[in-house]
Amino acid sequence: MDMHVGFKPRLQRYRFSFVCIVCVCAYLPCFWSIAIGKDFSVKAEDKDYQLSNKKMSIEEAMRTAIEKNPQLQSTSDQVDAAIGALRQSRLYPNPVLELLAEEIPSNEIGLNQSQNLVAITQPIITGGKRGLGIKVSEKAKEKNELERDAVLLHVMADTKKAFYKAVADQEGLTIAKKVEEIAKILYESEKLRFDAGEVAITNVLRAEVELSKARNTVSSAEGNLQNSIKGLQTVMGIPEETFDGVMGKLLTKPGELSLHELELNMKSNQPFLKASKKGIEIAETQLTLEKRQAIPDINLLAGYKRLALDNIDTVQLGIEIPAPFFNRNQGNIQKGKALSRKAKSENLSVYNEMLFQLKRDFNSYNVERKRVIEYRDKILPKAEESLKLITRGYKEGEFDYIDLLDVQRTWAETRISYIESLKNLNLLIADIERLAVTKIREQ
Repeated sequence: MDMHVGFKPRLQRYRFSFVCIVCVCAYLPCFWSIAIGKDFSVKAEDKDYQLSNKKMSIEEAMRTAIEKNPQLQSTSDQVDAAIGALRQSRLYPNPVLELLAEEIPSNEIGLNQSQNLVAITQPIITGGKRGLGIKVSEKAKEKNELERDAVLLHVMADTKKAFYKAVADQEGLTIAKKVEEIAKILYESEKLRFDAGEVAITNVLRAEVELSKARNTVSSAEGNLQNSIKGLQTVMGIPEETFDGVMGKLLTKPGELSLHELELNMKSNQPFLKASKKGIEIAETQLTLEKRQAIPDINLLAGYKRLALDNIDTVQLGIEIPAPFFNRNQGNIQKGKALSRKAKSENLSVYNEMLFQLKRDFNSYNVERKRVIEYRDKILPKAEESLKLITRGYKEGEFDYIDLLDVQRTWAETRISYIESLKNLNLLIADIERLAVTKIREQ
């Protein structure tokens, strides 16, 4: 091959070199449009690689999740059930109507010679037990409402996290497609140079391998995006509906956070903690109610009795008071004490676990935030400058294809790592917002 090239006319070699330079210049604007730009704003929209006109914004995703998420609907139904239980607890026991015929003669069917009784028995709840029962139901309703609010925070955080994953994967697909385009242009350029006798066949083969790898990366990125969209649809509660992409961006410049302020917000506003505390109140009120159950309720009876044989009308009055000799509700009182201690232990456990999660996410947030700043302010500009210099040198003949390939691969890996770091940072933001019930904004 080398001997064959050596005998070609010089004019023909210069003509092919000129063609190669024109090809390289043709793709440089597209290449530099990726590389240039210090502050990289990660947007889900891309005009060249827009998947479809049907895009889901984060506001639409949140609104749909609040309306359709089955877990949130379940907790709302639980609140309705608690309201029904509270309504039932406020109802007083029904009176008992008694109709009784006694001493009916066997030789005459009827009430003419029997003793006939019509009476009403009304249970009287003593010891304030009815009020305590109502109080337990009220606190149970409040606890269910707080649990519903906690689930709402979880659903909102999960929706944000699923949305951010889709944004990152969509941006990753955009980068993968641009790398594929560059690899294709490089392959065509190296093929022209090989035809002109300026490079060996190995350059063409390497370029073809890189193009195949770029195409595989695009396929993988498309699969990741589809999985992320499916995950978002599931969290929203619409797994059967379809949309082709998301419309939004990741936070790139979140500010510094104060752990002390986050802890105060969590203690004051976290509904899951409030629900746990409400569980203590319910257990203590229930224990008081169990102790009051030892006080027996009273049944009052009033009625009319007709003595048919004597032709006498009588009035019946009575009172029933159970004697608590054996059953003084000892077992339920013991159970109530144990449940009260259990509720306190669970509350402490819930607080410790949420505080651990907050501190863990806070530390991870600071680490990831520093990584994002390092990428944005130092690593990305250097990778972009290297790409610019090597590309210019390749055009002028100072660097060969391998140098350009290495710097292009480094630039792509750097961009992908930056997107991954941004995604992790935004996932941590969603978790911290859920735990501390606060909003983290960009600087």
